Amino acid sequence: MNGDFWILKTDSQKADAAAHLATVAVSHDKPCSVKIELYTETRRAAQNRLSHMWYSEASKQGKDYTAGQVKCFAKLNYGVPILLAEDADFAKYWEKLITIFPTYEEQCELMERWPVTSIMTVKQMSRYLSDFQRVIGGKYQLTDPALLGLEI
Repeated sequence: MNGDFWILKTDSQKADAAAHLATVAVSHDKPCSVKIELYTETRRAAQNRLSHMWYSEASKQGKDYTAGQVKCFAKLNYGVPILLAEDADFAKYWEKLITIFPTYEEQCELMERWPVTSIMTVKQMSRYLSDFQRVIGGKYQLTDPALLGLEI
């Protein structure tokens, strides 16, 4: 079990979390912990958590790609176009980069090290997530952003 994360804003969400907790297997050999604290996470951190959840979900359901490969695909296909349209510095360096890495496969590999989502604004990241959900969510069941307190 990797762990589950719940944001509780309503009694219904609290009941859902309690019902989920009741299904968690516990033993002396593999104990679990539960921590309840005031939620103070930034929107940006919640967006990052959601994107990584989605990469993992698509990977597990599709079984063809690792979560890291899904992330690289998403960065190249959804993130790069957003930044090319809105960030002149990014576009300038991208033009130089694609002469060195001209193939799609090479560019996808490059996404492991090239910053895309980490340099996005909250608004750009919201569009990135929305694009990912629209396309990949049509194929796989993705966590509802509302569970993380997000509206994308």
